[in-house]
Amino acid sequence: MRVNRGVLLLLPLLLGMRDPFQAPVSRCPDAVLSQWRYAGLVSGAVPVGIVRDETSRWLRVRRGETLPQGWRVMTLDEKELVIDTSEACEQSQWRWQRQGTKHENRDRGTAADRQPGAGSGTGGRQSGGG
Repeated sequence: MRVNRGVLLLLPLLLGMRDPFQAPVSRCPDAVLSQWRYAGLVSGAVPVGIVRDETSRWLRVRRGETLPQGWRVMTLDEKELVIDTSEACEQSQWRWQRQGTKHENRDRGTAADRQPGAGSGTGGRQSGGG
């Protein structure tokens, strides 16, 4: 039985087979998730995490919240953010450590904390001493 060569070339396309020379299509957006950055936490009655996504857009996330992509925020604290990607990824949970800025120490404390004797009652004039 003689088969047309054109049919043999088109057969994989007709059967819906993928190109063996192309990387398999992943349902997990690894490239997207690797671009996310966890900036920190705003404490309060309901802690809010601050995250920058792959488009440099800032997101506010809360523990237990489901994100638009269908992922769920599992853990949220001052040091780490964990989301559950469920079955979309081989690695079912993604973790980010908080990433500070280069100059974050400039925002710590107050001027009184950095000046010796300021606000501590030592040095300078004491009240009521005349």
